[in-house]
Amino acid sequence: MDTHTSSLESIGELAQSLGEPENYFAGKDWSELILPNEVLCFLRSKQTEEDGWGAISTNSKRYDQHRRFVLLIALEGAGQVGVETSLWNLAPSEALVMFPHQAHYYAELADRFSWLFVTFDLPLAFWPEIQELRDSPRHLSEELLAKLDRFLKVWKEANGPQGALESSRILGEILLELASGERLQSLGQESDLVRKIRERVEANLKEDLSVKALADYLGVSGSYLREQFREGAGVSLGHFVRSVRLMQATRLLRDSSLSVREVAEQSGFGSFTAFSRAFGQVYGTSPSVYRKSVAGSPETVPGAPSSIES
Repeated sequence: MDTHTSSLESIGELAQSLGEPENYFAGKDWSELILPNEVLCFLRSKQTEEDGWGAISTNSKRYDQHRRFVLLIALEGAGQVGVETSLWNLAPSEALVMFPHQAHYYAELADRFSWLFVTFDLPLAFWPEIQELRDSPRHLSEELLAKLDRFLKVWKEANGPQGALESSRILGEILLELASGERLQSLGQESDLVRKIRERVEANLKEDLSVKALADYLGVSGSYLREQFREGAGVSLGHFVRSVRLMQATRLLRDSSLSVREVAEQSGFGSFTAFSRAFGQVYGTSPSVYRKSVAGSPETVPGAPSSIES
């Protein structure tokens, strides 16, 4: 009996043992697996005082805003990570997930540090599964560190779809386990002043949100407001206002039928030109091109990282 005939007989025996399906319209699937795609891994480090800082920001005068998820893991050296108006102290074996469009920055980094960055896209259907990770750093257990080691080895060696799929599967497991773990405490509570400004900005994007207008609203001087907001939030007030307006704009471009000019107005930009310039600086494309990139593909948030400096 040749090998071909033997294989057919083996398949036939297995087929006879399958039995009748209970439901002809529901089979085995992998829908419960979280499978990140376009996964990218890289390291940012500083080992000596002479080393350059590379692409990582080292002070609160710069913020980043990516269109992808960012899983940040501290391997060596502690540092502060600001996400919107929250400030976190990240130590070795601790991780933080930043969601698309969240403004963030890095400060108070150790003289020696090594931080691993894993960026990826994720279908919107899976976002609720890891929603607990938003603004919520986690500690990596020994089991998770071992799984992370396995993920990096598979990702590094992947040279085809099978390896890429396996690395995505492992990364999805890591995200799920992180989401079910215990969250770390923030460096401190949001100050009353920062809270009042945040609420004022988020609820009045179409209004005048200049430093003078906000200072008048709170009954303080502009210089005092600038200083206290930066100290409490870790980012300049102007950058924060612009960030919130741009995040509102990206939501409207994705989820509404408003024209681009109407999006600019609803987001509080004084002119279409100012909106296009600010959008291009942060996202590296025009509002119209961004809308086209997400139209017809609502389940993913495509794109690459970009940043803006003060």
